[in-house]
Amino acid sequence: MPRLEQLAELQGHEDRVWCATWHPTKPILATCSGDKTVRIWQATNALDPTKWQCINVLEGGHKRTIRSVAWSPDGRQLATGSFDATTGIWERDEDESGDYECVATLEGHENETKSIAWSKSGALLATCSRDKSVWIWEVEEDNDFECLSVLQEHTQDVKMVAWHPDEELLASASYDDTIKIWKDDDDDWYCSDTLQGHDSTVWAIDFSPEGNHLVSASADQTLKIWQRFQPGNSLGIVTPRRGEPVWKCVGTVTGHHDRCIYSVSWSQTYGFIASAGADNTIRVFEVSDSDAGAAGRLTEEQQKALNEPGVLLEAKLITEIKTAHGTSDINSVAWYPNEEHGDWLASGGDDGSVRIWRLIRD
Repeated sequence: MPRLEQLAELQGHEDRVWCATWHPTKPILATCSGDKTVRIWQATNALDPTKWQCINVLEGGHKRTIRSVAWSPDGRQLATGSFDATTGIWERDEDESGDYECVATLEGHENETKSIAWSKSGALLATCSRDKSVWIWEVEEDNDFECLSVLQEHTQDVKMVAWHPDEELLASASYDDTIKIWKDDDDDWYCSDTLQGHDSTVWAIDFSPEGNHLVSASADQTLKIWQRFQPGNSLGIVTPRRGEPVWKCVGTVTGHHDRCIYSVSWSQTYGFIASAGADNTIRVFEVSDSDAGAAGRLTEEQQKALNEPGVLLEAKLITEIKTAHGTSDINSVAWYPNEEHGDWLASGGDDGSVRIWRLIRD
């Protein structure tokens, strides 16, 4: 049976760890915390993933908790989102020190910035806030950022934003229990779909590697898997808007987490889904077609019930680690983004620690 093995426990933050994110191409991890810092970690020996060191501490850029951190696709910059309502852009000096400098501060949100995400091209940055808005910024020369659009269709706090892995398509998750899909039409961003089905706050979202599925994690203690259906799809799923795809819930994972789920990560290498939250447990699921999904057809009743659990996809629990951070909530889980170490998983929790895990598949 597969199992998670702890490789390392990283200590250094002086408050809870909110977010952990891997460098896009290197075994380097960035984490952010209530202590107003970002720490960057690297294995001291590439052949021994049990020993890590903190190689940089980014501080002084924010006045309050840093809630989110994200690498640019080329790994040259880090973006940080803070409860001080700003977003910081950091670059590494090319001199011997290798220190990071805050080269830009983006202002505009009225209160806490909750999440930030770069588009695959690196040309766009999305931020979201407790002020119920999503901002889309265009990256320009000399570390200038222009706000292209302010999206205000959520009715409550926006918890997370995530870009499609290949397209300039954005998803946002909210305290209003919904997920919204945003698209660009000649620099006019609009909501192309609203995904409804959760009974409480949607805390986290992540796209599948190919981008045709989205997983969401909620305070209702469930994960939901959503699928994009194009017009004229073979299953006969109706697409209400002419020429627009529609997203439908094709599977619900329930009965595992017994408290809020705060984080979810879909492995880009192996396709596993990791989730964690207030029950102190990390769980890993394997996604597969249900009988209906494998057959590639739906009955009339199944078409009508497409927003019910388990129509096309099923998620099987393959392993879990209870008390993964002692008795503390786990705020973030993140799979390593490519094949080199695709079985590595990072987690960060209220205990202030960062942990590195490896999925062992016997």
